[in-house]
Amino acid sequence: MLNYIDINPPSSNLTKVIQKNIKASYCTLIVIALSCLCIDTASAAEEEGAYGVTNFAFSSYLGTGFYTTSGQNVFVLHLPFDYTIKEKSDTEAGWSLNLPVTLGFINFDTIDPIDIPNLKNNVRTITFLPGIEYRYPVTPDWTVIPFADYGFARDLDHTNNVLITGVGAKSYASFRHKKNLFTLGNRLLYSRERSGHTSNDSSYSLIETGLNYRMTSDHYFDNGALYANFYYINFYYPNDLVFFERTANPVRVGMEHELGVTISNISDFLFFKKPQLGIGVRFGNNVDVYRIIFGAPF
Repeated sequence: MLNYIDINPPSSNLTKVIQKNIKASYCTLIVIALSCLCIDTASAAEEEGAYGVTNFAFSSYLGTGFYTTSGQNVFVLHLPFDYTIKEKSDTEAGWSLNLPVTLGFINFDTIDPIDIPNLKNNVRTITFLPGIEYRYPVTPDWTVIPFADYGFARDLDHTNNVLITGVGAKSYASFRHKKNLFTLGNRLLYSRERSGHTSNDSSYSLIETGLNYRMTSDHYFDNGALYANFYYINFYYPNDLVFFERTANPVRVGMEHELGVTISNISDFLFFKKPQLGIGVRFGNNVDVYRIIFGAPF
């Protein structure tokens, strides 16, 4: 995307440019400050229980879907409740409060009980990870969103509570081609979990890049023409994403890829606002994910 700037802009335009740059600087400082705070106040999971095995305290960041690896099966249901504090426009920033609830159902049938004593075959987890987002429009077609999360996860079968902190930034840039739309999305994330009963720690870091191509169909719904979306997402884990880390055969994932298709511009239903509905397949090192999409895929 090319931006053209008048060499001698009017003073009013110059003032707006300066104000926008100052706001962007404040936004960056907020992210850095929250990163330091989260790193200082977070630590890790219980020696016993599901979180010591799977780190599904971070399930809120994984998305709804069926996860399979080394014979274990996990179903994650992510309910994306949110509240708009201030609506973002093409020129004015907005604020959003996220209140997601995530349920996890984990099956450990093929793990030897000798590896992990007292481990049940089936484990249920719940995560509540509220957070706040600052939606800053760099241009009408490019939005940068720094965010911070703080909440908890609970292993319902082992009664373990884990505190979670997360901080990062998202970016969405759109490029129009006739009736179609191409979107580039990025997300940087760093998260940690903490339990007061151990000195161990666990962290989760992610660099995500997504490409979405939206095509306008000839079919219409209540909101107008339906859109067909074809997307690709690359997930890069700088410190590796580890599944079943305290078993004899831990699974380490450094990179994953996801392909999928969704339908969008559908009317609201339940708590979903103009949802996208679709399916996706994610694959990596010994990990397969079959995702059910209830919103934007990235």
